[in-house]
Amino acid sequence: MKHSSIAVISILATLTLPLPAMAQNGNPGNTQSDSNGPELGRVVQGNKTIVFAPADTNNIDAGRLRTWNEFAEGHPKVAKALAYNSSLMNDDAYLEKHPALNDFFRAHPDIKEAMAENPGNFVAIQPRPGE
Repeated sequence: MKHSSIAVISILATLTLPLPAMAQNGNPGNTQSDSNGPELGRVVQGNKTIVFAPADTNNIDAGRLRTWNEFAEGHPKVAKALAYNSSLMNDDAYLEKHPALNDFFRAHPDIKEAMAENPGNFVAIQPRPGE
């Protein structure tokens, strides 16, 4: 119960607190990414560049998050399994073994759809001690 609340709080805190920009190209600070926010970092590997930018919290529905959190608190093993492997939400065999999850997704297809698009908004892997 405490773990899923901590996960939700951690996710929300991460999304709402500003982080300093750390660009690997030697220009820290006010660099801009292709998105609408400051660039938090950049990794270049050959012809591939990965740009890290802050998450857009406008698309997070707090009501859906609360509804999922209530389910997750009552089913911590299922929530943890989805945190490690979000594709389980579409696995018929897994849903058969966990009818409460299947019923939840039937009652809340909007949450299942939102979770499929952005699983990190709903489930998070708890850090290991020392991390």
